[in-house]
Amino acid sequence: MAAPTLPILIGGYFAWVIYRRVRRNIGQQKLRHTRIIISLCFLALFSAVIIFVGVMQNNTTILLTFGGGMLLGGGLGLVGLRLTRFETTEAGHFYTPNTYIGAALTLLLAGRMFYRLMVVNNLANASSAHSPPPMQSPLTYFILGLTFGYYIVYYIGLFVHTHDRKPDGSGVQNP
Repeated sequence: MAAPTLPILIGGYFAWVIYRRVRRNIGQQKLRHTRIIISLCFLALFSAVIIFVGVMQNNTTILLTFGGGMLLGGGLGLVGLRLTRFETTEAGHFYTPNTYIGAALTLLLAGRMFYRLMVVNNLANASSAHSPPPMQSPLTYFILGLTFGYYIVYYIGLFVHTHDRKPDGSGVQNP
């Protein structure tokens, strides 16, 4: 009876994480400098770990696919910034992100992770010669790079944008 409980709990956790991520891409959001800095540090650290592992394993596939994804994601982050609406009021700084880009990247990453979990589970049960071993899929690293590149550039843009504004709510740029 306890065996089905773990997949249900893991599935529920993933559903909650996806919901939270998609919710941050819908509607007006308050700019929180601390959250932006923590997110940037986490993404930069995790990216550095992936690059370090690729270098240590001398795995050019990981490095090229992750790097290519980051470059493409960075460009997509610039597009996302241009499509973001910013507003400064007495209540603070707010932004309204483009719903489609952030939600699409989140669902793409979540779908890929779910697919890889199913493939790895099937590899444990039956041998499959068509799938790369766990933690070696180039497409997964590309999608990770795409997502990380997008959010790194996007969060840097949010951070820079809020520091270019006066705190009095006038929305006028500082000299």
